[in-house]
Amino acid sequence: MVLLTLLGGCGESGSTGSADRLGTPGATLPAVTAIPRSSGSPTGAPIPTDGTEGALGRAAVRAYQAWSQAQVEAFGRSDSDSSQLVASSTGPALSESLATLYRLREAKLVMIGAPRNSPVLKALDPGAKPPTAVIEDCVDVSDWHQADAGSKAIKDPERRLSRYVATVGLRLDGSRWLITDFKREVDRTC
Repeated sequence: MVLLTLLGGCGESGSTGSADRLGTPGATLPAVTAIPRSSGSPTGAPIPTDGTEGALGRAAVRAYQAWSQAQVEAFGRSDSDSSQLVASSTGPALSESLATLYRLREAKLVMIGAPRNSPVLKALDPGAKPPTAVIEDCVDVSDWHQADAGSKAIKDPERRLSRYVATVGLRLDGSRWLITDFKREVDRTC
């Protein structure tokens, strides 16, 4: 996730989308919602909410929430070692997070506040090698701001994206889910 780009220049000025799916900071972990799979489903069956597959889905959602919190913590400190990002993501998701961290440091900025998330498990394929999951999230960054690393004065760009849909890819690595992809869908509101 490239926050400097994310928070600036995306979307039209004043367009924020609706807030009907937004969570609150510190919200409890939502249960896995049974949603029919739309694509990539081997069977087209609803995603289970109980049993082994339900537990696997809940673990994927928790892993995504932990990764999101790791970003808040890493981007909020000018001296972050990024170890939590490395531990919870791989591939493009990790590369983009590390690039954002680097850009924030170079600009002598940190992120203050926190985004609000409303993750929903959209697909789960426990039979894939390795198992995969897809989460859709309504990400609200209106309370997450770029700030001067020293003074903490807010330095948000004039135009910035405040709310968007994100599609998140995960894969199971041993017993833990890793975030592999994070795609902002700036043309979709939530």
